[in-house]
Formats: sequence, structure tokens, C-alpha cells
Amino acid sequence: MGVGVGAWSGLWGCGDLCWGVCLCLTARVIESVEPSYEQLAARLVAQDLVIAELLALIESLRVELAGARREAGRDSTNSSLPPSQDGPASRAKARAEAKAQAQAQAEADGGQLGSKGGVKRAQGGQKGHRGAGLARVAKADKIQAVEPPACGGCGGDLGGAPGRIASSVQVFDLPTFSVLVTEYLMMSRTCGCGHSTTADLPAGVRGGPTCYGPNIAAAATLLASCDVIGVERAAELISDLLGVVVSTGFVSSCLVRVDQALVDAGFEDVLKERLREADVLGTDETPATLTTGATSEKDCSNPHVFTVRTMCAYTGGGSDLIWYGAGGDRTKASISAFGILDHYRGVLVRDDYGGYTSYDEQLAGVQQCLAHLFRYLDDAHQIDPLAQIWTRQVITALREAIKAVKAAREAGHTSVDPDLLAGLRTSYDQGVAVGISTNLSRPWPKNGRHPGLKLANRLGRKAEQVWLFTRRFDVPPTNNGSESAVRGYKLALKVSGCFRTLTTLQRHCRIRSYLATTRNHGIRTIDAIRDALTANPWMPPTPT
Repeated sequence: MGVGVGAWSGLWGCGDLCWGVCLCLTARVIESVEPSYEQLAARLVAQDLVIAELLALIESLRVELAGARREAGRDSTNSSLPPSQDGPASRAKARAEAKAQAQAQAEADGGQLGSKGGVKRAQGGQKGHRGAGLARVAKADKIQAVEPPACGGCGGDLGGAPGRIASSVQVFDLPTFSVLVTEYLMMSRTCGCGHSTTADLPAGVRGGPTCYGPNIAAAATLLASCDVIGVERAAELISDLLGVVVSTGFVSSCLVRVDQALVDAGFEDVLKERLREADVLGTDETPATLTTGATSEKDCSNPHVFTVRTMCAYTGGGSDLIWYGAGGDRTKASISAFGILDHYRGVLVRDDYGGYTSYDEQLAGVQQCLAHLFRYLDDAHQIDPLAQIWTRQVITALREAIKAVKAAREAGHTSVDPDLLAGLRTSYDQGVAVGISTNLSRPWPKNGRHPGLKLANRLGRKAEQVWLFTRRFDVPPTNNGSESAVRGYKLALKVSGCFRTLTTLQRHCRIRSYLATTRNHGIRTIDAIRDALTANPWMPPTPT
């Protein structure tokens, strides 16, 4: 229904009256709801409580977010996580950092960066590279004269013509890849007393009527134990090279034979004894992968590969001893069962894993691995670069100390300039003190203790273990040697997938101990294997 013009006029006619009534009612409503002073004060108190709760919630969420970001950003560069656990983002960051470093190096060298991120250089040896190549031997195994076919002038026959040696070249090559079959006749002789004696099989020869000799067994063992080739591939390579059928069973039996030869000779016992006599040792461990059935066995729930080694090569040269072992877990009991550290009295270079700290009282000293500490300091710095700036001061002091020790050692000195060392130590101590005071009351979601506070307290409490390398030049500042030693196992794990049992893993470790140590002592690996197969394995010498 519509509203007529007259109706609208009537409404407008009483407009002033309606507007006045509305104003009056509004004033009365406002007057009736206006709070008192006490009500306003109470309301302000309530609002302050709400604001305080919100601020506390914001701070709690901020701390929780910082913790979550820290966990998400942890990788092998700022924690003890292995590189194999780095995610795509971490690997991309590592590639970007490597490219940036390569670019900086290229610019410093006057070169340019290649398309794949590496430094683009001219082909061949670079400036400053000493080079390496074949050196002539004093006496060749075989000498063969090469005659010209005819006279280069008239084409006549040169038979019987006078001549001389114009030039010579020594060719280093392998004999033809073919199997040489030797038949051994075991003679039996009858003495005048009537007793008959039969000759034993030659060393390295197994029972017949046919078998492969020690050279083929050594080659198969070398391939199968070098970490980058599995048993199956080793059998294929031997078959292709020699033109004979070599089974995976034969290759596996070669590994068993070498291991048994080492056990019979007591190689591992002698190696451990020599390690216990060393002045400085490094130790490290890494998780091992076994089959589900193997890890279901008693005392094998968390298998690890361990290494203990001398550190001569990292402090001025020398032939190092390297031992590998495998345990069903990472406990102190497993470490003690190896029979090395329980009776060791020298200096131990290590990280701060609790399984090793229990040996501290019996040791001559402990060197905290600075490579581990640098990662932990980087981790703390990334939480809050401004608040955790103290970590940069600590890292700088330690890196300068490493440089000073290296320079002093190369100069033939036995100590660092005391004033320089005192200044670096003061800078370190001041940085640690700032780290403690900065993080003393700083909240953290897990157990309430900020990672920066825990790290600073540890650096202060164990400062003498951090700085030992500056007082003893035979002690390296990092445990990189031990970490490098276990990389071979990680590579073998990528190739083979896993070991079936703890026993086979322990066998692998024993063989690797033998091969790594003989290589460090200048013995050709295949010769060391053949010596073991012929019941004459190399043994670690008594230190002089």
C-alpha cells in the first residue's frame, strides 16, 4: 500500500515534537548509564589484568615460535645432526653458501664463476700446484729395442747397420688380464723309518681340486671392502676383468678369510694395545643400520659404529692408527667393552657425549672438539642474532687461537705468544660472561632454560678443555680426524643399504681397521690383503 502525500505532510508537521522527545529520552539514558569513578577504576584494573595476560601470552607464543623456528632450522651446519638428515631447504642453503664462497674466491683469484657454480679456471694445473706424475725407475722390468723398419732416405735395409739409442720411454702397464693356472703336486715321501710325510698346501691356497689363488682373493676383497662397491658388483668386476665366473659367495668367503686371518694373528688386540699407549686419541661414533631382525635381538636396539684413532697427521705428520668397532647401542657399557678407553691415560679429543665424559678423571686431558662448539654457537646465534651476538665474539677468539697455534707450529715454536693468547682468552671469557647474563632470565619453552644459557654455562665450566690445544701442540683443536674416519662407513651404508647382523658389521669394521691403518703406514692395500690371506698380516709396530 502506498502512503499519500497528505499522510507525509502530517508526519512532517509533528517532526519538531518527535525530535525533542528523542533528545530527551537519549539524555535520560546517558545520564542513567554513566559509570561512577569507582566503576571506572575497577574497569581499568580489569583491563590492566587482561592486557597483562595478553602480553604474557604474546611473550609465550614468541618464545614458542623461536623454539619452533630453531628446531625447523637445525641441520648439520649448526647441530650434531648428520648431513644425511638435512632437508631440501638445508641443502639449498648449503649450495647457495658454497656458490657465494666460490664467487668470492673466483673474484679474489681474478677468475669467474662457471655455469654450475664452481670457479671457472683454465685447463690443466693451476698456479702454485706442484703437480704429480710418473717418475722413471732406475731399472725397468723389461727392456725392448724398437728398430726402424727401413732407411728413411733411400728405403734400404738397415739390418747390421751401426746404431745408437736415440730416446727411450718407460711404459707402466699391467700384464694381460688372464688367469694363470698353476697345478700344485703335494708330494709324499717315505722316510727310512717307514713314516710317510705329505707336503702341506702352499700359503693362501685352499683345498681342491680347484680354487682361486691369493691374488684373485685379494683383488676381490679389495673391491668388496672399499666402501663404494657392494659384494655383487665386486663379483661382476672380477669376472669381467679376468674372464672367469666369480660368485658373490666367493667374494663373501674372501672377506671371511681375511677377517679370520686377522683374528688368528691377534691384529685387533695389538692395535688396541698400541692405541692405549698413544699420547693423544680421538673418538667418535655414528648410527648404524641393521635389518629389523638384527635390531630385535637383545642388546642391539641402537647399533653404532665407533672409531678410536691417533691424531698425528693433524698435528705435524706421522702414521696414524685407526680402529673401528660396532656395538649394539651407544651406552657406556658398550664403549667399555671395546677395551680401549677404560685403560687409557692420555689426552682424548671428543665431543661432549656423556658416554665419554665419565673417563675424564683418569685422563691426562680432554680437548673439546671446536668444530662441534662452532655449530652450537651458530645455532644459538640464529635464535636471536642481536641478543646472542656474544657467540660471534667467542667464535672469533677461538678461530684466532687456532690460527696462532698453526702459525707457531709451522714456525717451529712450541708455544703461542703469551700476550696474544691471554688477550684471546680474555675475549672468550668476556663473551661467555655476556652469554650467561644475557640469557639468565630469558624464557624458553623446553624446561625453561634458554639454549644460549646452557651453552654459555658449558663453555665457562669446561673452558680448560676448550683451550687445551693452545698449551699442547700435539693436540688438535677439532675432532675432524675421527669424524672423517667414520665417513667411509656412511658411504658403505649408502651403497649396501644395511648390514644383516651385528657380527657382519663387526667383521667389516675389523677389516677396515686393518686396511685404513696399513694404508696410513704406506703399505699398498692389495699387498696388505694378500699378506693376511697368506697368514702373514701386517702388525702395528711398537711406538718409538
